[in-house]
Amino acid sequence: MFLTYLRFEWKLLLQSRKNSLLGVAVILFFPLYYLHYSQLDIEDMQFLKNEEAGHIQTIFNAFPEELRETTEGEKIYNNLTQQSSLINMQRFYLWKKEDDAKYIEDGLLLNELRLELHDLGNKGIHPNYIVPKEEIYKETALLQYYREHKLSLQPDPFVASNYLPVAIDQVSGLLFCLFVLLMGSSMMLHDQQKKTVMSGFPISFMQKMHGKVLIHFIQIMFFIIAGVFVGGAFVALKAGWGNFNSPVLIYEGGQFITVSVSRYFLDMLIAFALITLLLLYATAFLNNMTKNLYATVLTLLGIIVLPDLMATAGITADFLQPIKFIDIGSVLSGEAAMKFGNDKMDFKHTFAWLLILNVIVVFLLYGWNKWKHVRKLKSSLNSI
Repeated sequence: MFLTYLRFEWKLLLQSRKNSLLGVAVILFFPLYYLHYSQLDIEDMQFLKNEEAGHIQTIFNAFPEELRETTEGEKIYNNLTQQSSLINMQRFYLWKKEDDAKYIEDGLLLNELRLELHDLGNKGIHPNYIVPKEEIYKETALLQYYREHKLSLQPDPFVASNYLPVAIDQVSGLLFCLFVLLMGSSMMLHDQQKKTVMSGFPISFMQKMHGKVLIHFIQIMFFIIAGVFVGGAFVALKAGWGNFNSPVLIYEGGQFITVSVSRYFLDMLIAFALITLLLLYATAFLNNMTKNLYATVLTLLGIIVLPDLMATAGITADFLQPIKFIDIGSVLSGEAAMKFGNDKMDFKHTFAWLLILNVIVVFLLYGWNKWKHVRKLKSSLNSI
């Protein structure tokens, strides 16, 4: 009977024009966003190194003479001299378009000098020219990945393997949540409009909820995966597939680590799946409570943005931080951890918290139905 119910719900879902239009919109986003992305003026490594060389020269010109005469100032000046030499050598390697190994070794040494400069307090250096520690750690992780996997240091940013992580990051967060909520908003519509027909299936309330969530989940994930494939094929026709072993930076354990693009896709797909289940069960729960799909969508959107609103207002609410794991893009980029000052808001804890939130919402849905059933039973007994 459960399979019969699933087939019935699936036919109803396929007749939903709203969901079909939303799905097509998501699929088209990936190739259409590339038209904008391909027009961006992305700075290459040669440009960035030339800019770094200019910054070092500016620091030298503005370095206080009185500070240079001190022991500490001499250490800082010597450090900057070594940095300048390494940067110019890196510019030379990039110009020759070879010696990637030397470029990487000099880059790792350069980052060690930059960290040493932080230990010395960056005295005599204007704040605008101080390289943040986070950027140093990111670059070190990337250089080590390039060295380990022997990849090209100057990949084409417009090939599919380098574009798709950018597009997926754009989709993640509030945009993805809105897509899921709109797709699942009419999940209870037929139950509320045609109670006689829908009550004819001899299955439990939770079985119905699991069935509704399952078919909506399959549809949503199909549209997301189809969008990635269509977008990837579109970009590949224009610029090539690229190398899916290229590095992507993610935040884990208070530091940045590098994973391959293919590993990043898999992690994001799992995260999207868990977020989709969470939002669909939450939609089912609130829709059963309010009987109003607009109130359901607006309430859930409010809950999703609540941690950010509280942080912006300067109000500490640590108990709300697990909700931020729904914004998977900001978690993997380290933005969430830095904003809330919590190193545990990282990739390693993402899946665990999303699973916990799913279990909590399912129990709330089950508990709400049980409470309604008990209240209805008591009301019937009192009326006898």
